[in-house]
This record gives sequence, C-alpha cells and structure tokens, in this order.
Amino acid sequence: MEKIFLVQKLSRLTCQECGSALVEFALTALALMSLMFGVIGFAMAMYTYHFVGSAAQQGARFAAVRGGTWSKTSNVPCSTSAPPNFTMAYNCTASSADIQNYVQSLTTLGINPSSVTINETSSYVWPGITPDGAACATTNSQGCLVKVTVSYNFNFLLLQSIHPLSMTATSEGVILQ
Repeated sequence: MEKIFLVQKLSRLTCQECGSALVEFALTALALMSLMFGVIGFAMAMYTYHFVGSAAQQGARFAAVRGGTWSKTSNVPCSTSAPPNFTMAYNCTASSADIQNYVQSLTTLGINPSSVTINETSSYVWPGITPDGAACATTNSQGCLVKVTVSYNFNFLLLQSIHPLSMTATSEGVILQ
C-alpha cells in the first residue's frame, strides 16, 4: 500500500513539472537573443564610430588638397553632386558643400548618407590661421589650416524610438599647395 502511495505521489510531482522545460527554454532563449542583439548593436556602433573618424580624416585631406591654390591654371569650383550620383572635376577648388558631398560619398553599407553631415561654416572649415596661430593672407591658401567635423546620429537596431547616439569626429590638416 505504501508503495502505491509513493508511486502516486511521484507521478503527481512529475506531472506538475510538465511545462517547466518549456518555460526554462523560453527564458534562456530570451536572454541569449537579447545578448546577441546587444553584441550586434555594439559592433555596429563601433563600426559607425570608426567610419565617422575616418570620414573626418578623408574630408580634411580632401579640403587640404583642394585648397585655394589647387588649380594653378584656373579657379574652377568642384560643383560636386550629392550621392549617389557623386561626380567631381579633377582640377577644381573645393567649397564646404563639396566637402559635404565628398564625405557623404564615402558611406558604406549600414550608414545612411543623408545623415552624415559636416560643419559647413566656411570660417570653421578654413579658419584662416596657420598651425602656429598666425593669420593667413586668404582663408584657404597654402600653409593655412583646414578643419572638418563629421557628425552622425546612430540608432540601435531595436531601440529606434529612443534618442539616437550622436557621434562626432574632427580632423585638421594643413594646405600644402
């Protein structure tokens, strides 16, 4: 009799745990999926941060190379077009809008080109000073500084409704020609 009672008690205990494996799996899967999307989001944020820094460096180089004395024969403006149809003449002098279009043309998969911006104020891009702080004859002539600040607002995958993470990088160069 005692044996039957013990078997009934064990069968009741095992029946009460019929759905526990499913609940444990659901909680574990939720935790693992959250961790996986967090790692992917962090990796995309680091990728974007690296892009912003590189775009600032490339934009400063573009502005420094195409300073006021780039075109020895004529002072032709670059007159670039915005991406995805970015075009530019080779022998031209860059403006702030040209630098903006060039930086936007550098974007790769996962980065929205229209969200990439630079500080387009001409007095900011070409501050009119030399690296040692002396004034230049003209703001974008040989030996003057070029400063480009690139900004991008990054949104995490699943958290589109919250405030985006603003990423900014600044790069400076000297006009050599």
